[in-house]
Amino acid sequence: MSSERKFFSLLLSGALMLAAGGCSKKVAGENDPKQRLVDYIAQSFKVSDVRDREKLIAFLSGGAKNRLVAWSDEQFREAFVDTKRQFIKLAIREVKSLSDTETNVTYELTYTDQGKGVDARVTHKRMCELVLENNQWFIREVHNIKELIEYKNEMSLQVGKF
Repeated sequence: MSSERKFFSLLLSGALMLAAGGCSKKVAGENDPKQRLVDYIAQSFKVSDVRDREKLIAFLSGGAKNRLVAWSDEQFREAFVDTKRQFIKLAIREVKSLSDTETNVTYELTYTDQGKGVDARVTHKRMCELVLENNQWFIREVHNIKELIEYKNEMSLQVGKF
């Protein structure tokens, strides 16, 4: 899997985890950074066609947006349309407001991924940078902290940044 696919795979996983966690800000929707991340992840699991790329791009800014825009249709299809993942849980570990326009959210996302093996269970710990632009929160970057892959009969741990 390329580093770009891993990035968006992590981004997708992270957003679902956020759906299960709390947030320091109480405003809902586009004005709440946590909710924007949750909405992005939910949307990424609804992708059924390459034309859905624009829906995901609407959540992104900066490097994250530039990378997704640059992907070929085949890269997008492989990462979002043909995925064999199923959401299990999302846990928010920390929401840190850096300023009125920047927030970091650290989360853990767990899902099964049949593409990695029968009943492979993947947990990603990530930190998502969100930025407020024109009164709307956008995902600017996602950093992988660690990845744990558990197989039905064994366990493998991969740690590192991508």
